[in-house]
Amino acid sequence: MDLTVSRKLKNVLQNLGYPFNSTSGALNTNIIDKNLNTKWTKDSLSYDVLDKEATDKQLLTCCDVSIFYQFVPPYFAALSSKNGLQAIDRLSLYEQLIGPIKMGVFREGDNFRIHISYLEEYCKNSRFSLLVDQISLISLIRTGTNKEIRPVSIGSQYSYGTEITKYLGIKPQKSYDNYLVFRKNDLVKPFSTQNDIIWDLIKPGLKQHIEDLDINHTFSATVQNILFKLIAGGNFQLKDVADKVGISSRTAQRWLRKEGTSFEEQLTTVRKVLALNLLQDITLSTAEVSFLVGFKDVTSFYKAFKKWTGMTALNYRHQMMLKNKGFNLKTVFHQK
Repeated sequence: MDLTVSRKLKNVLQNLGYPFNSTSGALNTNIIDKNLNTKWTKDSLSYDVLDKEATDKQLLTCCDVSIFYQFVPPYFAALSSKNGLQAIDRLSLYEQLIGPIKMGVFREGDNFRIHISYLEEYCKNSRFSLLVDQISLISLIRTGTNKEIRPVSIGSQYSYGTEITKYLGIKPQKSYDNYLVFRKNDLVKPFSTQNDIIWDLIKPGLKQHIEDLDINHTFSATVQNILFKLIAGGNFQLKDVADKVGISSRTAQRWLRKEGTSFEEQLTTVRKVLALNLLQDITLSTAEVSFLVGFKDVTSFYKAFKKWTGMTALNYRHQMMLKNKGFNLKTVFHQK
């Protein structure tokens, strides 16, 4: 049965960054126009309908990069890359053309961790939006390499369902953060879709499109995005962030004060998100997590984590492992 859908809902689906034709073919749900008698805009109501009506099979179809990449310039640019690392870098650069999403990418030993956050509430509370963004990244790597690449880990606050878990090939985790972890070896595999000629042709247009959008993101969101990329490298002071933006440290402080915050508050926010995320990875010792979050010694990390959460890092790990059944808790308790 074909989906009967209004032009307004069609625009909503297009604003998600996916071609309406393939999406409507997948969304084989009985939504009729009488359910769409309000003004459709990019708000919580739009995503609420998608969250309620779309099945996981339909959600997976919306994530198939091989279907929609030619309609979505950032993904077209990503698939033209030489490998997954370059593809993710291009996608994070032009993510504004897809929606109010921020992607932080940082090194974690032999892996790369991708943090996904949103600048608008209607996306923050949408399972459909988050899972589509996560799974599309996996589809991007698989489409480019023509290999069944599996992430090392993936997590969010949402349940993934049997069909999605089967597609992922790993067990998703319940997490405070929205993240994916890929092996570096998988991300440096060459893309069979690499096309430097196409990239040279579309790059000027993407840049101009970004400038024409004139998106007014908060400066604090920009600071957080930069910190996610800098912390693991060890150079994440105010000056380092200001240099990335191309302004002075004093100007950066002034802009943050205008938003009612400070650099220290933004740094704490990012460190907390990373810590809550990384502590769920039992392959990392607490000392390693401490280093990745930017602390010089584990004792300082313990004190900070207790201040942030009211519990010890070990208790938090225990609590999260109980939620994610199937782990060997002895591994957690024997970590130094």
